[in-house]
Amino acid sequence: MAAAMRLNLSDEPLTAELLAESLGRSGSAIIAVNGTSMHPTLQMGWRVYVRPVKGADLKVGEIAVFRGDRYLTIHRLVWKEGPGDAQRLVFRGDYNRLRERVDPSAVIAKVVAIEMPGRMRGMERVVSLEPDILARFYQVAYGLFRLLRPILPSPPAPTVRLGPFARAARATFAGIERFLALFLPERH
Repeated sequence: MAAAMRLNLSDEPLTAELLAESLGRSGSAIIAVNGTSMHPTLQMGWRVYVRPVKGADLKVGEIAVFRGDRYLTIHRLVWKEGPGDAQRLVFRGDYNRLRERVDPSAVIAKVVAIEMPGRMRGMERVVSLEPDILARFYQVAYGLFRLLRPILPSPPAPTVRLGPFARAARATFAGIERFLALFLPERH
């Protein structure tokens, strides 16, 4: 197996193509985290080890790299919307509220490990990425939704205003997300 390619995320479309080529050739790549949207799970300057994955094979709760509107993004898959062929993947950074709906074909890779800096140069350590409390929450919520889907009412069209029960359910879900994010491990 060839050595993994090291990339920094950037606005250049070429970055996505280099990552896809590296993953195709070596089966893995290392990417520097550039941003705070996944804090504290992933922190600025850390490096993540990624492996290729098809968007359809990604599991709720996993962290993936996908092509965003202008650049590559590393966020957590929090939900899957729609039927198989028309499915959209819903991603969210652990530190922000914005949800991004992307086509499964936009997914390039999933994060499998994190390289954290040590106290001194050369003392970095690599830690396998295991499901945390937020990943488990999304897995359980999505599992319950799939189980109860036959008896739940159909979702309204995007242009229809949600009723009070639906708004309360969404607010509760968002509140639980924010509360559980407080228990994400601070890795040092």
